[in-house]
Amino acid sequence: MSNGENNQSSHTNRVARKPDLLGYTVRPIGDGTKSSWSKVAAAWAHKDGQGFELRMEAVPVDGRLVLRAAQEDNSGDPDMVDPAPAGLD
Repeated sequence: MSNGENNQSSHTNRVARKPDLLGYTVRPIGDGTKSSWSKVAAAWAHKDGQGFELRMEAVPVDGRLVLRAAQEDNSGDPDMVDPAPAGLD
């Protein structure tokens, strides 16, 4: 197997797994007592436990990215504006 094929195969295996972390951009709503959490990223742990692969669909304008442990996601819509994860709103 060539090096390019090997890299593609390991990349596909990582991405086929569910992410370990989800990344959100957080924007205040109204008077700032509520926030809009938009899912913009996902991260997968490296097998050696020494890092993560981060895939981003967008870059937060303010530079703030909140990473949270991935929970079961049944939305099926990656562009949906999500409510804050439990206990953070």
